[in-house]
Amino acid sequence: MILALTFAGSLAGPFLVACALLVVAGAGKVLHPDPARLAARAAGLAVARSGVVGFGIVEIGVGCAAAIFGGPLAAAVAASYLLLTFVAIRLLRRSPATPCACLGSSSAVVTRTHVLIDVAAASVAAGATFGGSPWRGLSDHWVAGAVFVALVATCVRLAMLALETLPALAAATEEGAI
Repeated sequence: MILALTFAGSLAGPFLVACALLVVAGAGKVLHPDPARLAARAAGLAVARSGVVGFGIVEIGVGCAAAIFGGPLAAAVAASYLLLTFVAIRLLRRSPATPCACLGSSSAVVTRTHVLIDVAAASVAAGATFGGSPWRGLSDHWVAGAVFVALVATCVRLAMLALETLPALAAATEEGAI
């Protein structure tokens, strides 16, 4: 049990990155549901516009609650990412040229990197279910907390670039444009 708690504590940063990406993805679906609906349809899933918005609201709620409280709520983050992995794989197999719209109205298509990020986020969240709040231990260390938040924000941005920009860069490289 102590090993599990230490392991879960070491996942605080990656877990917060997974939570933040889930919130960003949810906000994208709430603000721009039509691209996500088209992506779901291309993956062979019939989802109403209200269903996309509803799922986006759930993503925001789960991501925020798990980021604050951690523990068992991390299982909901893991489940969300498992569902997103399933949809990403279906989209990759059925219609790889269709934009995934995971982070809003992006024109980026789903890639293997996208699937790997989803699987990694699900795995991190599953491991974090054994811990408490990811903020535990930082309350008395404000400088470390500020650095921690900056590193989490940097990782979120890097993951967003990997999901949105990397596919276009890879396509441009293959076409010889770069």
